[in-house]
Amino acid sequence: MTAADGSESWVRRAERLLDRKAAPGDDEARLLGQRPVLLDTETTKAAVAPVLAAITWSAAVFREMVSPTSLDPIGMVLRAVALGLTLRVLLLGGLLVRRLRVWMEAPRWGLALTPDGLLLRTPTHDVAIPREDVIAVVERDKWQERRAGRRWTEVFVVLNPELGRTHVALPPVFEDTPGLLTERLMRWRGAAPEPREIDREPAKLASRVYDRATQGLVEPGTTVLRHDRSWLKKAPYAVVIVGVVAVEAVFRAGSTVWEALEPWMIAGMFVALLAIPLRWVWMTRREVTPRKGLAMVLTPAELLIRTRQGILRSRYKDIAKVSLDAKTKWSVLEGAHSARQLVLPRRHAGTIRYDEPYLGYPVEVVKALIDAYRYGWLPAADRPADEEE
Repeated sequence: MTAADGSESWVRRAERLLDRKAAPGDDEARLLGQRPVLLDTETTKAAVAPVLAAITWSAAVFREMVSPTSLDPIGMVLRAVALGLTLRVLLLGGLLVRRLRVWMEAPRWGLALTPDGLLLRTPTHDVAIPREDVIAVVERDKWQERRAGRRWTEVFVVLNPELGRTHVALPPVFEDTPGLLTERLMRWRGAAPEPREIDREPAKLASRVYDRATQGLVEPGTTVLRHDRSWLKKAPYAVVIVGVVAVEAVFRAGSTVWEALEPWMIAGMFVALLAIPLRWVWMTRREVTPRKGLAMVLTPAELLIRTRQGILRSRYKDIAKVSLDAKTKWSVLEGAHSARQLVLPRRHAGTIRYDEPYLGYPVEVVKALIDAYRYGWLPAADRPADEEE
């Protein structure tokens, strides 16, 4: 592949670098995959979870054998804990399998940096990204501690959405730490352009822009962020597990217990156990259904979010700052984990807080995209404002 002037294209040059058919020049770099550290906080939890689940199930079975009734409080607690740990094994087991696959295939990864773009080589395909289409390089989580020790953290190369994708995730197979890779890529990309005042007129009918986006019909320069089903992690699984264990224990208790229970007692028990999960389902459906599968729509003029009350419009000039917030929380599925939010303080309205599970994208990527719109870093900012209806 050659350029119009007969010289070698940067993609072909990058391929030769990764194939070791050429040596990197002074302004080029070749990064070959190396096996990263495998055990960090998350993978340690994934490795320990099956052991804890097996021990707890053994204790629950032993208690069942020595207890005269299935309604034994200690036995019920053990079964509830064991069931919760089993769910955690399923969730964290998938994470561990994905990381093991990357660890085994690490030598097949490669990254070539040239003055015109980067070429990422994965075990299945290559991804070529022009340098001018890279709008940010961010590291997932611990953004204020990038020089911390070795850990499994992805680095996101945030792209101009007009390429057809918002970002590329780089696993920690390059450099000694993700922080060092982030710094190298930031130096390669160069300093961000100076912010520009972009004051474009928004569309007259934001609801129509949003509805067209749900159908895949968007104007140039508009980015649609679709949420996935990560919000299911926020379900009240602890209550569900307690309910399952209680119902199962009553069913196995025998006819003597059933005869002692009045119908209103049975009905009350079911209502009490189902009230919290049903309320969560109802509240979540009220919140998620109006969005029609979209987390938000970023137009060249404003940010659109649909709520039960209608379209929430936020012009970029009215957003004072885009920041990230993280708090340590506990859940049955994930144990102690970092609950992250996108925070959008607005000058003339309340602050928008968006939980990451409802975004469907890493909060760092969404922050970088919104900043790119706010600061006029995307090519769409230079185009004349078209009617977006």
